[in-house]
Amino acid sequence: MDYVQGFKEIMEVSGHLALATSADNKPNVRVMSHFYDADQGIVYVSTFKQSPKTAEFAANDKIAFTTLPEAATGRLVRVTDATVKKSEHSVYDLEAGFTKNNPSFAFTLKEAGPMFEVYEFHFNEAIVTMGHMQMETITL
Repeated sequence: MDYVQGFKEIMEVSGHLALATSADNKPNVRVMSHFYDADQGIVYVSTFKQSPKTAEFAANDKIAFTTLPEAATGRLVRVTDATVKKSEHSVYDLEAGFTKNNPSFAFTLKEAGPMFEVYEFHFNEAIVTMGHMQMETITL
């Protein structure tokens, strides 16, 4: 089983992930829209400026996330050692990526685009689950 190829396939179609952050020793998990830029090896998320999430990012840049399991196969990607940083890109720069797997984001962007900031998730390893008891850690 090719777990690197599985990683690429899962990240290509995944539109949402569960993001774990922690600030002041208080963990928090939320579901977010995202997209993966395979050429750069970066996950991008957008969030409202000055949201509680941005304060958590500023307090602790260490994060973890998992894609939501695919309904038919249960395949997912989990990353336990990532960092987050504010991107130099705007949501408009990355519109095609954000709307590819989440077409409804186009409406959100039209209505509230200037209120968004973009953040980048950087990581070197991922745990790829291809099915029941079929998982492997890969280096990217």
